[in-house]
Amino acid sequence: MKRPAHWLSASAALLAVTLFVCPKPAAADSYTIFDLGDDNGRGIYGLDTAGAVVVFQDNSCGLGSFTCYVTYVDGVAGAPSATPPDLVYDDGTPCSSTPVGFNASKKVCNHGLVGLGTLYNPNGDMNGTYIGSGDNFQFLHGGSADQVFLNSVGDFAWTDGQSEQIFEAVDTSISPIPEPGSLLLVGTGLLWFTAAVRRRANR
Repeated sequence: MKRPAHWLSASAALLAVTLFVCPKPAAADSYTIFDLGDDNGRGIYGLDTAGAVVVFQDNSCGLGSFTCYVTYVDGVAGAPSATPPDLVYDDGTPCSSTPVGFNASKKVCNHGLVGLGTLYNPNGDMNGTYIGSGDNFQFLHGGSADQVFLNSVGDFAWTDGQSEQIFEAVDTSISPIPEPGSLLLVGTGLLWFTAAVRRRANR
């Protein structure tokens, strides 16, 4: 039976939209954790949107000032500066509530994500840092958290008072949001497919 061309075009468009919009199964993000060094006399000054962490430290840069600042990108330290770098900080904000099952000593929220420093969790999970949202949290690192910073793309920086170290967890997951180039490719393919279906239906 011959189907109308507009019916076939509508079916193809509906199938493409359904495949593109339907939620994919949730999977834990992947993180690379960097040790940014000893936290004695040092602390985190801020975390920017791109994931750069600025650490302040006392009397250890030899720049003639009491405090200096070092920027870390993917765990690699830049040159120290006597003044804080001009970065657009995206540290997150304190959270008003703690996820069920966790005893959060520190917590920070940003863009729907929550970063936690936990101790003696009622749910039996290890002490340490976690990241996630809702009821879905993943363990990042053992220890404690005296400072917590979280940017909008999921990079998490903290000072661990137990190990006396500063850490950063960089989210290395592929973003589920399609890029404009991907959308253009799908749209072009859909137009080509629709045209081919119309030609065949009109024969």
